[in-house]
Amino acid sequence: MTTSSPRLQRASGESRVAFDLRDGRTRLADLYQRDPCRVLFPEPEPGEPPLAVMLTTSGGVTDGDSLKMAIEIGPGASAVATTQAAEKIYRAAKGGGHCAIDVAVRVSGDAVLDWLPQETIVFEGARLKRRTVAEVEPGGSLLACEMVVLGRAAAGERFTRGLLLDSWSVRRPGPRKSGRLVWTDTLRVEGETPTGAGFGTANALATVIGVWDEPQPRFEKARALLETAAEVRAGVTLVNGVMVARILGEATMVRAAVIRFLTDFRGCRLPRVWHV
Repeated sequence: MTTSSPRLQRASGESRVAFDLRDGRTRLADLYQRDPCRVLFPEPEPGEPPLAVMLTTSGGVTDGDSLKMAIEIGPGASAVATTQAAEKIYRAAKGGGHCAIDVAVRVSGDAVLDWLPQETIVFEGARLKRRTVAEVEPGGSLLACEMVVLGRAAAGERFTRGLLLDSWSVRRPGPRKSGRLVWTDTLRVEGETPTGAGFGTANALATVIGVWDEPQPRFEKARALLETAAEVRAGVTLVNGVMVARILGEATMVRAAVIRFLTDFRGCRLPRVWHV
């Protein structure tokens, strides 16, 4: 008599949200949701643009799960998008594969998007492949942030096995329909956190990118703000017109530094879900 392991239920979710400018105001233009992905639209702060809050009703992601999220901002529109809470990537089953998260961002001409998800916590033994692709047209403005935490330090957990493959790409209009690739970056951690590859004792890394037609003034502002970040290691550079800032350190310190930096850089508070 032979027995086989039970087939575990896995999620295949998708969300897509689009805003456009109508009658002088940014309004919702399109919305698609498939479990466990959902989008909420809480009332923004006075004077702030519409807010989209992405969430997964499953409470976390594990091997075999596949999530897709798309955010599109039409010409002249402005919006802020974030996540309801930190995304938890749970330990993969023995012999299991990986989970996949794909994020597509498109910012049209004269449009503004702040894509500011909260941190992704990669549990010990988790296996995550995430890809974010942003297309920004001339006149468009994108400020985006991603923060990853390796292991649950508060629970005494270190990340010693598992996989994180986190890639970012930014495209600008060019001769090809898909746009010209101006910046790409991939972080791969397989097994123990690489102390000898710049992490040291850090267990969290935040990356902030900015895309504007004239990035130099914003780059100078970011550099001045990050020079005061004493509790973490931080730096910023310009690559093909894309501002790239890194904040590295202990998870709670990195989160605090990210909140402080984004608040000062944007000149307003982060969405309320960041402070709950």
